[in-house]
Amino acid sequence: MRWRHSLNDDRRAQAGRGQPLSARGLRLCSLFGIDIYLDSSLIIIFVLIVYMLSSAVFPDWHPDWDASTTWLVAIAAGVLFFASLLAHELAHSLMSRRFGVEVKRITLFLFGGMAEMEDEPREPRAEFLVAIVGPVTSLALGVLFLVTGTSMAGADFAELLDRDREAALASLTPLATLFFWLGPVNIVLGIFNMVPGFPLDGGRVLRAMVWWLTGDLQRATRLATEAGRMFGWFMIIMGVMQAISGLVLQGLWLALIGWFLSNTASASYRSLVLRDLLQGLKARDLMRSRFGTVSAQMRVEDFVENHLMQSPQLLWPVLEEEQLIGLVTLEEVRKVPAGDRDVTTLGQVMRTDLGALTLAPETDARRTFELLAAGGIPLAVVEGGRVVGLLSGADAAKWLVLHQR
Repeated sequence: MRWRHSLNDDRRAQAGRGQPLSARGLRLCSLFGIDIYLDSSLIIIFVLIVYMLSSAVFPDWHPDWDASTTWLVAIAAGVLFFASLLAHELAHSLMSRRFGVEVKRITLFLFGGMAEMEDEPREPRAEFLVAIVGPVTSLALGVLFLVTGTSMAGADFAELLDRDREAALASLTPLATLFFWLGPVNIVLGIFNMVPGFPLDGGRVLRAMVWWLTGDLQRATRLATEAGRMFGWFMIIMGVMQAISGLVLQGLWLALIGWFLSNTASASYRSLVLRDLLQGLKARDLMRSRFGTVSAQMRVEDFVENHLMQSPQLLWPVLEEEQLIGLVTLEEVRKVPAGDRDVTTLGQVMRTDLGALTLAPETDARRTFELLAAGGIPLAVVEGGRVVGLLSGADAAKWLVLHQR
């Protein structure tokens, strides 16, 4: 349904950078070297689809089916629907690889699927092809399902469908029924995704075309974003009108999708602006070069009174002969009982897992933002064992405020 690059989205646990949080969902498998995740919100839409099919659609098509057959076909339809979404996202991912953009994972969630890419395509042709291949895949699957279902139904099925729709649908086998439901659903999915507004694939197609015509990626993104917002608000208004007319559940669902599209369109634009701002920058360009340091022999009580409470600095390098040997934050101090702080030294409580709290001056600025977002605590910028700067989320936010156009 949508895809995005992973700036500020590569969330990691504080205790182990590089490991996806469990909140990202259940890891299902790996296809073509891409991890496939199922978000917990998927349960909601799966239950709704199965309930709708088993209580309304399939009983209407097949009044003679028993409950077990109806439920089994409904469950199979739900599973194959999400397999179709996965095929849509895999198409995006494999095409992006052709242009050198790696895909970290695919997540299936409440509103469909999301391929999380390491970066954005760097030229309009790549953007266009990566975007268009998803809807084309959905349309191709829809046609394939309908053709297969028609061939299974027999040569006279089309004629019977025109003459007596109820009899034609009732004549379908469970497998043919499955295909006849999946076909139109995938075609609608492909057409819906071609709506020319972010974050839908059609919005990226629009952006690629404007980018190609004007050579201005930010202008193209702004146009696609505004189109996405307008479409989102259109869906919200239509949803509210449906709810007022009595179709409450359908209206609320339509409004929810509209809200999601509108907000995601805005987030996509902010992400692109941030990427452009950080282009070519390193951690040394963002860091604070004036900071305080402490020694391992300093008592915790002295540290609190003379340093921690007297400065807004949150991360304190512990040095020995100007070399970094540890780091102290408020969390380490908090763990020391108040009565023991006058006999406990910083060397006893400092953090020595320096790899999780440090980065090199030449670290890419985008990677720096990801690390700050992941850990939620400041980082020390270290070169040759010496601390050359500190960097916090507040520092990064201040830099953004000063440099945003």
